[in-house]
Amino acid sequence: MSGASSDNGGGGGAGNPSSAGNPGSAGSAGLSACPEQPVPQRTQGTLLSLPLKLVLANQPFVFGEPNALPDGGSLVPLNFRFYVSQVELLPASGEAPVAVDVVTAAGVPAPYGVHLFNAEEPDSSTLRVLAPPGQYSGLSFALGVKLACNQQPPSRLSDPLSDTSQMTWPHTGGFLFLRYEARYTDASGSAGASSALGIPSMVHMGGDTREERVPRATIPAALSIPASGTLEKGIRVAVDEIFKGATAEIDVSDVAVGFLSSPESIAGERLRRQLPELHVFVPEP
Repeated sequence: MSGASSDNGGGGGAGNPSSAGNPGSAGSAGLSACPEQPVPQRTQGTLLSLPLKLVLANQPFVFGEPNALPDGGSLVPLNFRFYVSQVELLPASGEAPVAVDVVTAAGVPAPYGVHLFNAEEPDSSTLRVLAPPGQYSGLSFALGVKLACNQQPPSRLSDPLSDTSQMTWPHTGGFLFLRYEARYTDASGSAGASSALGIPSMVHMGGDTREERVPRATIPAALSIPASGTLEKGIRVAVDEIFKGATAEIDVSDVAVGFLSSPESIAGERLRRQLPELHVFVPEP
């Protein structure tokens, strides 16, 4: 992971919701900084497809189904979503990162330049970007949405930044960047029990409507982008690394007050701060 997130000073949704102001106060100026149809970085390039595959302990993590755990229990994921935006390719030469457009399956720029992964929708499992040909050592992206979009009320935006995304921050203003919810069942078949493995039942990771605090993920992966055609590279999403970050023993009391006193939002803030040090996104062999 990259250390590009703004860790110092917390985040997770703004400590006092009253101080965040009205997200819609920016009016049309705010919307112009969060255009539904962003200006493309380029009009030509190679379609790079990145299928995102959930794994737990290197095994498929199947949505809506019991996934076996080492303690004899099982875990059923009930809601798992996250945003990806601001994708960059890292040239193998060591030159500056190359910004690329997030595109749809049709190859046109995605609304707001954002991709929403939703484990319930197979069509959302592939992130696509339009890339210039060349040799790259990896890629990086923001796990969330930029501040200008995070400040806008969902009622004024379209998918994937609308209320139907189920990513509106339930604790204060702005959007969730990652939402995870699951049901744990112990070895005896008792549902709702606490896992001895320390697995959280919910993680709500958000940002702040006052300043940029979206974390970035960096994926080391040798990519040889051809001048024509397409390229596909699978990316594993290591759920155990998400759990590791969400349960890290770090102090988030500077923001975990008021609306952020809920366990899921505290877990999310821990994850947000730890994300640059984790290996949540790893390339397939």
